This record gives sequence, structure tokens and C-alpha cells, in this order.
Amino acid sequence: MKTIKLIPLLFLISTVGLFAQGYTGDTWAQVKATGKGTVSMAYVETPSFVYKDASGKLTGICVDIMTDFVKWTSENKKVSLTSKFVGDGSSFRGMYDKTKASVGGVFGLGNITITDERKKEVKFSPPFITNFAILITQNSVPTLAKFEDLPNTFGKLTGYTAKGTLNEKRILELKKTYFPAMKIAYTATSQETLEKVMADPNGFAYLDLGFYLEAVNMKKSIKRHPIADKAAEQFGFVLPLNSDWYPVLEEFFNSGGGYLNSAQYRKILVKHLGETGVKLLQSAK
Repeated sequence: MKTIKLIPLLFLISTVGLFAQGYTGDTWAQVKATGKGTVSMAYVETPSFVYKDASGKLTGICVDIMTDFVKWTSENKKVSLTSKFVGDGSSFRGMYDKTKASVGGVFGLGNITITDERKKEVKFSPPFITNFAILITQNSVPTLAKFEDLPNTFGKLTGYTAKGTLNEKRILELKKTYFPAMKIAYTATSQETLEKVMADPNGFAYLDLGFYLEAVNMKKSIKRHPIADKAAEQFGFVLPLNSDWYPVLEEFFNSGGGYLNSAQYRKILVKHLGETGVKLLQSAK
């Protein structure tokens, strides 16, 4: 009987270990000592930030910045550094949890907001962009002039939001402060939230800039309500708490008068956000 009970227990232990397992990459100490190494890039697909181009190749703001980082490290630290993508990019939580559980040179890419709570679980790079959240509806909805008008202007609408996101907190804040009777429907991802609003004339949502621009580029019937624009938090890359790569990443961001001040950085923003997206970011500052 003891043997019979032990088998499920061992299976349970091995299963838990499997789900907790992260990715691996070479530490900076290893790369510096041997002159070469490989780092892993976990990611969540996000419009403008990490997405597949027409040929199926991953690209985006995050991808281009980290490509520049790998190139800078190779040239300035005199090492042969390469990178590889890991994971399937389908889930923010999957990317985040896997990176958190990883060892060595692993970086998480996507629309990852820097928060004090997350700083207890992972290391963050210096911020690479200010997140710009936008309240959207279809074009048929009258423009919201002031928040006090929410019960009238959005009275028949349903708010869509992905559970556990900062945009969910924004929707709940609107409900609590201005519109207690607001109807809310939950989605699994921000991408699904966008799809719901595009399909529902009586839907609205808070979404990050990249998702709004995706809808605009697709020529969808989407309206931005400028009164509700939010530019409150910043995005960063995440590293495991055990990572020794932060000093190298910080040096990269500070090099040449600051990477975010460079022509190369602006070129990346224009490439993936367009001039309209860049102007929106600038207006939010």
C-alpha cells in the first residue's frame, strides 16, 4: 500500500517541478570568462512591441532594442554574444512566470509594466518607453467630453478588460468613481479585448498604445477618447532575480549620451509605431 501511495506523490512533485521550470542562458560571468555565450529571450506577442512580420519573423520595438544590446555587448565587451527566442509568445503570464523562474542570461520582452510589486519577483531593466493607455470605442459612440458624462455617454456600453492587468484597474476605477452601474466583461488577453471592442458597437476598453495603433492600421471603426489618456507607468525588460546581466544592460542604456536619446532609438519607434504613434507618445509626456 505504501508503494501505491508513493507513486502519485512522486508524480505530483515532478509535475510541480515541471510547471515551475524556467529557461536558461549563460551568465555574464560565464560570457566574460570564456569570451562567448548565448542569452535567451522570452516574449509575449504584443502589437508594435513583439510581433511577427509578413515572413513570420519576430520583430518589434523590444526585439530591435535587444538586438542592439546584443550587438553593443559583442562590440564593446569584446565577446561573441548570440541570442535565441524561447517560448511561444502566447501568454503574458507564461512569459513572466517562466522568466521569473529562469537561471542566468534570460530576458523577458513585451508590454511589461514596471511596478513595485513585481520588483520583489524580478529585476527590471531601465525603462525603455512610457506606456500610453487609451480609452477606445467604435466610432459610433459619442466622444466622452468629461468623466462625469460616463453614465450617459457610455450608459449602454460594456467594458471589456483582461483580468489581472493594469487596464483592468483603470476600468474598475472608472466604475467606482463615475459609473457604479457599469457592465464589465472579462477576457483572457489584451488582444482578445481589442477583438471584442472591434466586434461590438456597444463595447469599450482601456488598451495600450500598440493595440490601438493595430486597430487604426487595420482601418477598423475605432475611436480614441483623449480625455481618458493615461501615461502613468513605464515598460521595462525583465530578468530573473539571480541575473548578473543588469549592470551590462544598464551600461548599454547609458552609453553614447543615453540610448533613448539616440537617433537609432527614434528610428525604431517610428518603424513600429509610425509617426502618429510617436506623436501620441510625445503628447503624453
